[in-house]
Amino acid sequence: MKQIAIVGGGIVGSTAAYYLTRAGYHVTLFDEGTGQATKAAAGIICPWFSQRRNKPWYHLVSKGAEFYRQLIADLSSDSFNVANIFEEQGTLLIRKSEKALNRDQKAAKEKRKDSPAIQEVKTVWNDNLKDYCLLLETDLNATFVTGGARVDGLGLINTLHAAIQKLGGTIYYETAKLRSPDTLYSPSLGQKQFQAILLAAGAWLPNLLNPLGYSVDIRPQKGQLYTIHNDQWQNNQWPVIMPPGKIDIIPNKKGEIVLGATHEDDQGFDLSVDDSKLKELTAEAKLWIPTIDQYQIKSTRVGTRAYTSDYSVLVGQVPETHTLWAISGLGSSGLTSGPYLGYQWSQLIMNGQWDINPNDYPIEKYITK
Repeated sequence: MKQIAIVGGGIVGSTAAYYLTRAGYHVTLFDEGTGQATKAAAGIICPWFSQRRNKPWYHLVSKGAEFYRQLIADLSSDSFNVANIFEEQGTLLIRKSEKALNRDQKAAKEKRKDSPAIQEVKTVWNDNLKDYCLLLETDLNATFVTGGARVDGLGLINTLHAAIQKLGGTIYYETAKLRSPDTLYSPSLGQKQFQAILLAAGAWLPNLLNPLGYSVDIRPQKGQLYTIHNDQWQNNQWPVIMPPGKIDIIPNKKGEIVLGATHEDDQGFDLSVDDSKLKELTAEAKLWIPTIDQYQIKSTRVGTRAYTSDYSVLVGQVPETHTLWAISGLGSSGLTSGPYLGYQWSQLIMNGQWDINPNDYPIEKYITK
């Protein structure tokens, strides 16, 4: 059986490792973990109504939204508690015009055949919005997407890591470095050859490939979010709220509301909490929930997303190698598309093929030597 290594224990690497160990492969996962984007992700799964026109990107996020149902079912069948990890409570898309509401209905009709997870889509007039979330106040109307969901990124990562180890995989919580396209070094393992290596280290991909003479078109983006809590909110059925602007409002059944996230392109790999940015998030959220500043911040999270210069996804075999693959550049939609990409790479290793068209994701454009 092949010896497989995966560098990066976020959502892509962990999903790939889970399915490979599940199939009996010898998998070694390296997860240094600092700044991991998944752990700091807001966790909204509702990609179908984005106005982004990049078809290869949409293919990944739409497939990713569908794949979550399989991933959660598989983890459940392996006896892991996933009750609070993936919650289908629906999504409210706040719209500025009736034209936008009609556009949502048209998009749902066109896309539901390939994306049955969308489920029911209906217009909600503003005088009925409090039936969905008591705190919400706006004169605008909304589209309610029944299949919209939220994911606890940190909870999912922890569950996947537990599953990997239960199934016989090995995880080293430390940095790994490439010595060659088929050889890795880490402090605990030393130097070891592998038959296949996946680099799923997000914004840190250049650090792995630069020593081998590669230039990598990947940059970091800082994201911050915070959580407020009220015992009276526990066990609510409030949907995710996606208003116009730069804020998303993500309630959960634990009595929490997550607010975020920032998109900071000038902060590099900085992971410090910036109170001024949190205040900006609060000011934005107050436009929709006027009482939001009455609640104390329970926790904050900071992560680092990875982007290419043109915001396209980087996926495929590293040029001039036979054993080395890379997946990066998922940006803020990584929690949606990441599990699907990780699963697809596991299928490539197991079956020699995956449902990824290399012409749609020209990796040689972003990794050069």
